[in-house]
Amino acid sequence: MKTSLTVFVSALYLTFLSSNAIAAGTWTTDSYKGIYGNRTYKVYVPSNLPKNTKAPVVVMLHGCQQNAKDFATGTRIEKWADKEKFIALFPEQNISYNSFKCWNWILPGNNSRMGESQVIVEMLDTVLLAYNGDKNKVFAAGMSAGATMVNILGNCYPERFKALASHDGSQFYSSYMGLDFAEVVLTGASVPSAISASVGNACSQFIKDRPKKMPIIIFHGMKSPLMSPMHAFQVESEMKAFNDYLDNGIRDNSYFLEKDVQNFPDSDFYGYNLYTTTDIDHEIIVERYMINDLSHGWSGGVKDLPYNDPKGPDASALIFKFFKRWGL
Repeated sequence: MKTSLTVFVSALYLTFLSSNAIAAGTWTTDSYKGIYGNRTYKVYVPSNLPKNTKAPVVVMLHGCQQNAKDFATGTRIEKWADKEKFIALFPEQNISYNSFKCWNWILPGNNSRMGESQVIVEMLDTVLLAYNGDKNKVFAAGMSAGATMVNILGNCYPERFKALASHDGSQFYSSYMGLDFAEVVLTGASVPSAISASVGNACSQFIKDRPKKMPIIIFHGMKSPLMSPMHAFQVESEMKAFNDYLDNGIRDNSYFLEKDVQNFPDSDFYGYNLYTTTDIDHEIIVERYMINDLSHGWSGGVKDLPYNDPKGPDASALIFKFFKRWGL
């Protein structure tokens, strides 16, 4: 009897392990080769995606001194992809093109529909085809250098993305020549946001089916030693001006309706100020979180992982909540 009970319990345990294994999603690593060099990328596909239905895709761009695995761990992407049923694409910078594995956002050539932005879009096209992704439900989120690349994608490829998330990034077209990298990082973009927005408009104005709006959620640590908090204000200003171009092709302040700010004091998490801007359709199109004691790390990230801080509000939860409002 005891032996039978032991066998029965063991069978239940093995069934439990088996069901968990089946429930887990799959990771695939692939490589990109093109005129702008070679890079790898990783793709996470949840096991619970609806059959015969195209799935949303979220492009996740890591920061300097990170890789796809680090960024996936810190953002807890498996949890969110499983819950919200989307495919996650993690392009990875090659150390051959930047010794710190940063995306080269400072270079003017990459602030266009060429260079590294084109590399990422071509990876996206491959993933959409290979994994039955929905080209009409694509989102992008990034940290630091990756966040700045997200802002580049939003300006130059707005027809490809439904909404953006920028965490400790710089605005699109932050520098005229790219020679003032250190100064830009420490003090903010050297190009006025209004000019950057006009460059963004020129980058995509002749694209067919350009959207009328490009929503964005922004995070920045107020104690970031690497990227001045000034960047968050500039990202917001540039994206507001760019949205003003998107709605009717000209800068006339026609897209703004109202702005609001809320203060959330310290609790179990760092306190923060939340700034929101509503468009003429009464939709919150810009959210900006200025987090009081956060340094240069993913807010609400994994403890003891570099460039992550678990004490901040959960950026991943807030991002995917924001993306859901725009069709995720």
